[in-house]
Amino acid sequence: MATDGDNRKLYRFALQYDMDGKNWATEIWAYSSKDAEERVAAMRQSLTMCGQLYGEVEA
Repeated sequence: MATDGDNRKLYRFALQYDMDGKNWATEIWAYSSKDAEERVAAMRQSLTMCGQLYGEVEA
């Protein structure tokens, strides 16, 4: 669990998909199961690849 800038609780949810006969998974952060489902629905409509990540800096 984490909190956002407004001190609201965020939870981590697993997402699974199939590609080339294999199962893959990733994760998202959302406020609830309903919020996670809404985020997945939005991804189905508008998800696009932005580019390769080379590093990560903690805020």
